[in-house]
Formats: sequence, C-alpha cells, structure tokens
Amino acid sequence: MLIDSVKPDAKTAIENKFQRVEALALSDSYATRRRATVTNVLNEVVGETAVAPPVYICEVVRKMRIAPRLKLDEIHAAMKKAAKIYSSENVVGFSPSEYVQLVRRVIGLPAGIIEKSLTETAEVLIMMPEIIKASMPHGAIWDVDDERVAEGCALFSRRADVLAVITGGNGPGAHALWPQALAFGYRILIKPSIREPFTAQRLVASLEQAGLGNYVALIPTDHQGADEMVAAADLSIIYGGQDVVNKYHSNPGVLIQGPGRSKIVVGSDVNMDEAVSLVAQSVTSLGGAACVSASAVLVEGEPIDFGKRLSEAFHQMNAEEVFPLGSSNTTALLQKSLYPEKIDDENFRLFADQTSSGYILRPHVTVVDNPRDPLIQRELPFPCVTVAPYKNPDSLQMLSDSLVVTVFSKKREILDPILSDTTISNVYVGNIPTTWMAPLVPHDGYLSEFLMHSRGIRIQKDWLTPNDKGKQIR
Repeated sequence: MLIDSVKPDAKTAIENKFQRVEALALSDSYATRRRATVTNVLNEVVGETAVAPPVYICEVVRKMRIAPRLKLDEIHAAMKKAAKIYSSENVVGFSPSEYVQLVRRVIGLPAGIIEKSLTETAEVLIMMPEIIKASMPHGAIWDVDDERVAEGCALFSRRADVLAVITGGNGPGAHALWPQALAFGYRILIKPSIREPFTAQRLVASLEQAGLGNYVALIPTDHQGADEMVAAADLSIIYGGQDVVNKYHSNPGVLIQGPGRSKIVVGSDVNMDEAVSLVAQSVTSLGGAACVSASAVLVEGEPIDFGKRLSEAFHQMNAEEVFPLGSSNTTALLQKSLYPEKIDDENFRLFADQTSSGYILRPHVTVVDNPRDPLIQRELPFPCVTVAPYKNPDSLQMLSDSLVVTVFSKKREILDPILSDTTISNVYVGNIPTTWMAPLVPHDGYLSEFLMHSRGIRIQKDWLTPNDKGKQIR
C-alpha cells in the first residue's frame, strides 16, 4: 500500500490534533480519571492515555474468559478484514497518512519506516493462516473434524487461554508479532507504551471493528497495572531491556522480547566496500531502534580502518530520510551514556544536530581493540555501533545470546562455530542485513513454541454426532 504524502495545510491540521487513548475491551470503551500525557520529540503534549486500574483489568480478564468463542477460521477471516481497516481506512479519527505523521512526531522514526511497518503488519494479518501453519508440527491437526483423528495423530492446542502483551515504544514493528496469538485463539490484553500508544490503539480498534472485540483488549495502564496484567493472564509477552530480563527471567509464563544485541561478523575474505554498506544498512534501516538493528560489528583484521569507512558511509546518508529524531531529554540521556565526562557541558552535541523538528540522532561509531570489550554488548535506541576485532575464541563468547548474527564471510572456520551456537536465535550468511525479516521465518523462535503444545488424539470413527463436529478441542 502506498500512502499519499500529506500536504502542508493538512500537516498543520494533524499537528493540532489531540489524540486520546481510552481502554477498549469487549467492544466497550472505558475512560479513566487517571491520565498520562503523550509528548512528541519537541516535548509538546499531543495526546493522553487512560491509566486503567488493577480492578478494571481483573474484571476484563474475567469477562474475556467466558465471552463467546469463534472458530479459528472465523478469526482468520476477521483478521483479513482488520488488515484492510488498519492499512487503508480512518481509524480512531486518523487516516493512514495522519497516523504515520503522528507516530513520527512522537517517536522520531522516519516516515518511511512507519509506512512500511503499517503495510507489513497488514500483510501479516492477511497471511496469518500460512504463518501459523509454518510454525506447527507437520503431523499435527487443528481440530477434530480432520479425518486423521480416526487413526490417531497430534492435536495442536493452546497451552492457556489469556495472554498479556506489554509492548515497547521504540517502533511500531513489534505489533506485527502478537496477532499470531490471536490466530491461535488466545484472548489478548495489550498494554500500549505511554511513549507511543497510537499503533496499539489503531490495531486493536481495527480488530474490534472486524468482529474480534471478544478477543482483543487495549489496556493503557501504569507499571502497577502491567504487573496486574501479568498476574491475571495465563501467559505474557513483555518487551524490554536487561531490566525486564532480570525481573522475569525465572518466570516460565513470561516470554521476553529483547534486548537484541544483533551483530555482524566480517571476514577478511570479503569485499570491504560491500561489508561497510551491509553494516551501515543493518545499523540504520529501522532507525537503529529495533532489536534486530546491528549494534556491533566484529571485523577479522584492523577495526580502526573499518570504523573510519563506516563513519564516512553514515556521513553520506540522507539524514532526514534515514536517521531518527530525538527530544532534548532523549538526546541528553544518550549524551550522558556515551560521554559521561561531558555531562556538565549543556552545549556538547557531538552526535545530534538540532532542527526545528527535533534533534537528528546521527549514527555513533565506537572502535575498540579488545575482542571482549563490554561495549560490544551495548545497545542504545538509535544508530549506535561498536566495531571490534574478531578473534576466536573470545569473539564467539561475545556472539552468544544475540538475536541476530550476520556472517559476511565464506570461511568455514568462522561460520561453523556460529551455526553451532544455539543461543543465537537467527543466523544469516552472506550479504543479508540483520534487519531482514520474513513472515514465515521465525523471529526469535516461533511464537507457537511458547503458546502451543501438541497432544495425542484419537477418536473412534463415527463416535461423534454431527452436532459435535466442528467443536475444537482445546
């Protein structure tokens, strides 16, 4: 889908809009007394969200558990309908173009990234039957209507019924993942980020309009409410950094999305111009804010020269089309993290250029000479990359637990140990950016590995009456 550009007078009208985000559950909106403001990168208030209390969350979960159910094929048909609404129609008062401009003003990502996410999320909704089929065991079936139950087979079943999703605010792309749970028949509560609640609002409203109001709920709330969501739901998906990992790592009912710490390994056998281009694309193509954005590159050879060439490649890029915008507060926090010795210098803006739209967060390159330098694991929400030497076995230890590792080399002595490290979620070999994704390829494993399980089933032929058929056993 192509989104028409917004004319200047229309853009002014968008900037004057004040967007409210209310709780939405079981097709009923709920406005709370407690509110939280939403600001843009210029620190201007552009909207507000409800802050749902724990008692409301508990009641929503209770009602969703007993709400009428749909067959899976009915859910999938409604998701296709929601895709058209989400990508092409006015939702909660915003056209697709107005939505893109609003989100850009709030999180600072280039409009092209948000437009692409809008289109890709709609495509995922349409492709959902194929996506979940790819993630289920080959010998499993969905329901007891399948003739194979007479001989005995596996029934693909939900582990539970209610899922809580605590989303982040770095970018809209995360909202293309959790709808898979809806396609499996889960009831889902979505907590939008206060930083950017508008993507979740648009998607949940689109699904509700398509007839899935009993299956999705938008729950804007605070940290206390988020804890209640996790406690009240059966399973949870939570986006966040190391602090989230530390809090929930021992909870088997929580799937943590993040941090990514995605990396690229560059061998001495490849073309260095191509390598620099690959790294530059991997660092910047999603504004540097995604978990799949490369945050480190390990170079077999001299990292200093590679770092210089990479900095020059960044300098040649179109800043407005590629680099994200940040607020003065965001810039100050990043400045403090990158240059703590300059903390008292208010005028020190080495990597950020101030404009009328906010601070342009230009890519930041750090070169280290130690293959085990802790900066190799640094991940910041903008294009920031550490260049380090690749040396075995130290470098292999630094690659462990990465979300994505691209191996730009044909050397088997580099590739084989990386393929053998099963703590690395995704491995791409060749001139493939870490930000590459495809609907049928697992992102961090298949989501079904967390949400579903297979159990044996056999039903004697002609044992069930016609009225029993079509009732999915879960």
